[in-house]
Amino acid sequence: MPVFQVNTNVSIADKDGFLADVSSFVASRLGKPESYVMIQVSDNQTMSFAGTSAPLAFCELKSLGLNSSQTKELSQQLCDFFSTKLGIEPSRIYIEFSSPERSMFGWNGGVF
Repeated sequence: MPVFQVNTNVSIADKDGFLADVSSFVASRLGKPESYVMIQVSDNQTMSFAGTSAPLAFCELKSLGLNSSQTKELSQQLCDFFSTKLGIEPSRIYIEFSSPERSMFGWNGGVF
C-alpha cells in the first residue's frame, strides 16, 4: 500500500509519464507490487524553502512495514531521482517517511 505524495513548485510537462516513472521507481525500491502503489503529484505549487522559490519538493512516503533502516538509502535514491527528473537539488528536498499500523490503514472496505 505504498502512498507517495509529491508537492513541488516545478511545473511538470508530461504528468502521466512522470506519474508512471515515480510509480515504477517507488515499487521497485520498496519491493512492493506496483498494483498497490498510489502516487499523488501536485506540481507548480507556490512554495519557498530557505527564503527562495528555487526548485524544491516536499514528499511523503507511507508504506506498511517500512522501517528506519531503509530510510537513509530511500532518501538518497529519491533525491537522486528528483534531481535527475526535475532538476531539484537534493538539499532542497524534504521527505517524510511513515509506516502506519496495518489496522490504521483502510482499503477495499477493510484494513490491511
